[in-house]
Amino acid sequence: MEYETYNDLVRHPFILSLLKDAALISNEVTKNKGFSVVNEYKRLPTEKEFYCLQLGHCISHLLIVIQQMEHTVLYMGNFSPTDIMKNAGITRYTHLLWSVENYIVRTQTVYDRLLIVIDRLFNLHNSPSCISHEMIVTNSHIKRTKIPALLKPVKNSVKKYYHDRNTIIHQHSFLDDELNTIEAYSILSAAEDEGEKMGVSYKKALKQSVKDFLKTRKREFTRINKNVCTSMTPLLNEIKKTYAKQYKKF
Repeated sequence: MEYETYNDLVRHPFILSLLKDAALISNEVTKNKGFSVVNEYKRLPTEKEFYCLQLGHCISHLLIVIQQMEHTVLYMGNFSPTDIMKNAGITRYTHLLWSVENYIVRTQTVYDRLLIVIDRLFNLHNSPSCISHEMIVTNSHIKRTKIPALLKPVKNSVKKYYHDRNTIIHQHSFLDDELNTIEAYSILSAAEDEGEKMGVSYKKALKQSVKDFLKTRKREFTRINKNVCTSMTPLLNEIKKTYAKQYKKF
């Protein structure tokens, strides 16, 4: 069975089983602190319990990114600016740029968090800031398994935006001809009266540009989201087997 969406993945047998176990252990070993980010322990968890808690934590935060990627497709298509937003300078262009850049960053975040899951699966506990693809696939314990080969399709599903993500984080905003056109029409539509005198309707041009942009990007992002989930399916099946073996070692 292939899991094509976030809602599918949260129903994967491994994820259901792991999160259920982690929740039971959490109730057993932590004090009830309501919605506190950091819980106090009633007792220190055993090594086996800690292993389950850590893996459950990492899996849940991997799923959050996948859900956010899917939500971006919806956010992009919905824009109802209030007067406060307008006064703050939020336009259709700035809203789309914000949505696209956040999506691009998350396409790489999802793979980074997946690597952390693999690190915790094998109980390595490297610092998240040091974990990389090469570190994981060349690890002597991991490379003897099917996991390096199964990671590759997931990595490929988001590789298109690898360099764009680094550019956005370290250099400048995402550059795109269609977005540039939308920015220009957003600015010009503020002077609609002048445009109409010249026989040009900037608001209509802006509306059409946005429509064309959304049609292309929403289709592309939806395809990437599906590829992320489907490529992760065989990996989760293998992780389930590895988890069972690791769990028995404690």
